[in-house]
Amino acid sequence: MLADHKAEVIDGPELDKRANALDEMYRGIGGGMSVADFTEAMTTAHFDSYFSDALSRSFYRDYEYKVGSWKNYTYPDTVPDFRDVKRFRMTEPGLLHKRYEKGEARATNISDSEIEYGVEEYAVQFDVSWRAILNDDLGKIRETPRRMANAASYWLDSWVSALYDNATTQATLIALGALYGGTGRLTAANLAIGINAMMQRTDASGRQMNIRRIHVVYPPILEQQAMVLRNSVQLPGSANNDANVVPEFIAGWHVDPFITTTGASVPWYLFADPGEIPTVTVARLNSMPGPVVFKKASNIEMLSGSAPAAYVMGSAETGDIEYTVADIIGGWDDSSYVGVTDFRGIYFSNGTTP
Repeated sequence: MLADHKAEVIDGPELDKRANALDEMYRGIGGGMSVADFTEAMTTAHFDSYFSDALSRSFYRDYEYKVGSWKNYTYPDTVPDFRDVKRFRMTEPGLLHKRYEKGEARATNISDSEIEYGVEEYAVQFDVSWRAILNDDLGKIRETPRRMANAASYWLDSWVSALYDNATTQATLIALGALYGGTGRLTAANLAIGINAMMQRTDASGRQMNIRRIHVVYPPILEQQAMVLRNSVQLPGSANNDANVVPEFIAGWHVDPFITTTGASVPWYLFADPGEIPTVTVARLNSMPGPVVFKKASNIEMLSGSAPAAYVMGSAETGDIEYTVADIIGGWDDSSYVGVTDFRGIYFSNGTTP
């Protein structure tokens, strides 16, 4: 919890007014301190002790945090329970071959491939005494359940980002060659290279794929550069009058605040639209579409008398009020691709060269 503000400095008539009021309030208490004695004690050094609770106590506005937009470029899936599920892809039959007179047609075949993934539960708990709730006159502690929900969303953004933004996936994509990984910074020329790489993708049998919608994903440090690429009428960084056609190929521009940048390495990614290729799959448990926040039920049953509401909110044994935030989520965990379930839908650049 943030520290309380210091009280404002007061002097002159206002100081006398408040000293008189406090003298009336505490007359007959504490050895008969006079107005003069009390006034002498009210120095800047004593404001925290005497006045922080009485005169000025407030919280700064909470920080705002960047949020991910991964739902626009990842593939959503659901699972019925905690057992791994299997997802298959079938290859296409072979193409036609010339058939000679009285000859037989050449046989073809199809085959399937599969991946497996499941979900796991993640949770964190917070407990507070009923006395703290009772003393919470500013209501900040009682905001904790909402703040726990916000923390869960923040964690979820980082968890999804790690499915693709990690050293293992990056090394695998670079090893696949120039159609899957590069080194150029986010410029119009390098973005065009990435788009062209996506347009040259082929399936397992070598057939040309049709990727029509591409999403650009980048860290906050590249947000201004992305805006230039999006909004320039002419080709950015060029002295000619060529039209900027890059936005015509882009379905969305997305900031991932958890992409790791290190020195000269400022990575960015291209994703095929999840409606075309399930590049990164985010699986959830059926009937649980997001994080949940809950409070442990109180085991206090009042039989007689009365008590503050905070007293009966928690445990009869300890007086603790317990909150929990939980989420159930999962994805692929491959030794090479980590969470990238279909590498044909992604392009990576480490952003180290012009």
